[in-house]
This record gives sequence, C-alpha cells and structure tokens, in this order.
Amino acid sequence: MSTPPSAPAAAGTGFLARAFDRAAWPPQLVRLLSAAVMVAFAVALWSQGGTWRAAAALVALDALAGLLPWRMPRTLRTGAAYWSENAIAVAVPISFIAVAAATDMPWLTRGTAWWWYAVALAVAAVLLLAGGMNFRLLLSGDLAFLVGPSTPLQARTRVATGILAPFGEEALYRSFAVTAAGPAGLVVPLLGAAAFIARHHVGDSHWRKAPRVLAVELLAALCLLALVALSGSILPALLAHLVNNAPSVLLEHQRSEKESHG
Repeated sequence: MSTPPSAPAAAGTGFLARAFDRAAWPPQLVRLLSAAVMVAFAVALWSQGGTWRAAAALVALDALAGLLPWRMPRTLRTGAAYWSENAIAVAVPISFIAVAAATDMPWLTRGTAWWWYAVALAVAAVLLLAGGMNFRLLLSGDLAFLVGPSTPLQARTRVATGILAPFGEEALYRSFAVTAAGPAGLVVPLLGAAAFIARHHVGDSHWRKAPRVLAVELLAALCLLALVALSGSILPALLAHLVNNAPSVLLEHQRSEKESHG
C-alpha cells in the first residue's frame, strides 16, 4: 500500500527532515524486488573476485541508497535535500571508473571499430523513437510549456544527472560483458542488464510503471548490453546512452529557462 507524500518540512527543521520521510519505510514491494535484483547482480560480481568485488560493493551500495526513505514527491524537496539523492545516484556508479583506473582494468580505455559507433547512433535513434517523445514540440520549446516549468535547481540537477549518469552506469553495470568468458559470460551480464533496469525502480518513481516505459527500459538494457558484448568496448554503448538522454536533458534545460523567465 502506497504512502501519501508528506507535507514539506518547516524551515529550519534540518537537512534530514527535508530529505527524508520515515513514513516511506518500509518500501513498497516493487522497490524491494528491484533492490533484490541488484543484490543478485552484486553477488554474481563478488563471486568473480578481484576488482569485481569492488563493483559488487558499489552495486549493493547503489541499491541501499535507492531504498532510503526519500521524501516524495521530489518536488517537496528543495536545495541540497533534492540535489543529494541525484548526487548519490551519480557518484556511486561513477566511482567504479576511478576503481577501474586504479587497477588498470583493460576495458576502461578499450575502443573498437569505427562502425560500431555508427551502430550505436542507430540504436540510440531506435530507443528515442520507441520512447515516443514529440521532437517537433521539443525543438520548438512547446513541450517544455506543456510539461510545465521546473525550479532552476531541480532542472539543472536533472540535466547534470542525465549527462553524467551514463558514464557510471556503463562502467558498473555493463563492463563485465567486455572480457567475460564461460558460463559467467552470459549469466552475469544478463543480471547486469536486469540490475540496470532495477536501479531505476528502486527509488519511488510511479511514472516508470507505465507499460511503454517498462518496454523501452528493457529494450535499452538489452541493446546496450549487446553493443558492449559484440563490440568488445563500453564506448559505443556510452555514446548511445548519452544520445538517448540528450532530448530529456534539453527538455529539462528548457523547463529551467521557462521558470527563470516566467
């Protein structure tokens, strides 16, 4: 049973009171199941040993961060209380890039044939069409008007998240597919694809329950995984991921501008 959002905390009650709502705990079943999928991926990574154990710890931390009793809806939060959730969501997976650099993991800088990047652009185009965004309205600015303005802080936070999150997500959730072999070469990457979807549901995002959204998430997870596994590099998938996020980033920027000039 869902818990109705709490009223905004009064000024001066402290950062935690603004960021969290204890009534949101325990989480809904879908959030717990999403966290369980992420933990299953973490266990699979842990069993590979070495640097993958650092990845496993970060995936588990990612799940735990999503299960925190964040105050909902997010628009009730302002300032650092809103920014904090997004910062954690970006910082946890992206920190695996630092781990990979420190341990000289070969997939971090491994490139591939140029035509895989063309394939990546085609994949991004398919995902964007599947998402159903009206690009005519987006480019004219009318879509931002229809969606409604957003506070500059919240919109700019989502812009930063849309740009930075793909780097960490590709590193943490798909890099294993570059060098994997044997039975683990199939099972662990597929668990990673499932965990990639799950991390978007471990937080309380009701709009993601729409069938079309779920279908596009599944398509994206499988397509990006295939790009990594077949090309032997995370870079084409990273390109496709960034291009896929670009329209949403533009929309958030436009919403911010409308609020600023409204």
